[in-house]
Amino acid sequence: MPVTVQSWEELITGSLQPSRLTLIPLADEVIEAFIRQSERERDHARNLLIEGIINRPEIRDKQQFVQLNQALLIRLLDRVYNYRQTEGLDRKLVEMYSIIVQHLEATLQFIEDFFGTYFDQDENVPLPYFFYATSELSRQAQLLKTKLETSDDVDALLIAILLKNFNRICEKKTGTATYNELVYQRSLMNGLLSEETPASEVSIRQVLYFFNFNDDDYIAYNYRQFTNLLDLQATKQEKIAALRYEQKMINQLRTKLHTQFNPDMPSLKEQLNQWITEEITFLQAEPASETSPKAENDPEDKIHTSLSVAKLALILRLMVIDKIIVNRVVAQVLRITIKTVTTVKRENIAFGSIETKYHNPDRGTISAVKDMLFKWINILNKL
Repeated sequence: MPVTVQSWEELITGSLQPSRLTLIPLADEVIEAFIRQSERERDHARNLLIEGIINRPEIRDKQQFVQLNQALLIRLLDRVYNYRQTEGLDRKLVEMYSIIVQHLEATLQFIEDFFGTYFDQDENVPLPYFFYATSELSRQAQLLKTKLETSDDVDALLIAILLKNFNRICEKKTGTATYNELVYQRSLMNGLLSEETPASEVSIRQVLYFFNFNDDDYIAYNYRQFTNLLDLQATKQEKIAALRYEQKMINQLRTKLHTQFNPDMPSLKEQLNQWITEEITFLQAEPASETSPKAENDPEDKIHTSLSVAKLALILRLMVIDKIIVNRVVAQVLRITIKTVTTVKRENIAFGSIETKYHNPDRGTISAVKDMLFKWINILNKL
């Protein structure tokens, strides 16, 4: 199949090799001539690309034509980028290679902008693009680390999983990543750093589900969370109810279409749903215990308070922030609370209710708790 960059390729793989250029003294006029020739090849390639698309009526032919030239341009970009890294290279040659890299990048961008339908997003990105993108990701990873580590509302293990993901691609020495991989990582990072994503486990979870972060470590992290949740439940019925509630919450989270961390594995929701379904099936098939524990709402097993759910949730949050409560997982604190404490209505507290009020206290509740704290100070002064 004819390609548009054949003469450009001959120039780069032939005359512009460092081993040839370093053997002879190069005048400024010679270098300028090479740059002008590369400019002509850039303009010529654009015209040939347009003609090639027009002259190919079949979509399959258009796609093959675009992807062949895309692959060749990426290969040439990698070659010139490596030329530029040659040790001891004259400064003028470094500048010349940098300009030619810009010509190649502009042509590749032209293909992506105007023939994006046929552009292969699963092709490896050129080396200059890879190192620029991963350098920016690495900088953002430090910002994310600072954002999350200054919060008392994010599990340290979850922070480690996220940073490991970004470091894995940023620390690649081979410089290989596809367009899709880099687009995914940048989108995920932007979602996590967004001002609309507070540094809380609930908000981070929403972002990870939205971008279908089906990373093995994150899947295992969720399995451990489910197991810890089951350990807090006294009866089989409570375990099943807790799992069904988690399944409901998972399925109600938004997910972006055609987006995934690992396209070779089932989606995040699919894997977690399967685990929960299997666990529920196992529990339902398990023989009932001959001795049953006390009923969940036995008043002897609970601390009764005159607080509303909102006030209780806010006081818990204050104790977590002040490190009076030092449990690493907030959800665990909330689940223990709803099993051992009642509110003013003396009804069982729904986990979803206390979780929402914990992470999003309203102004009225904050004001009411402030008044309560001032009242406690007055009581302390009289003790």
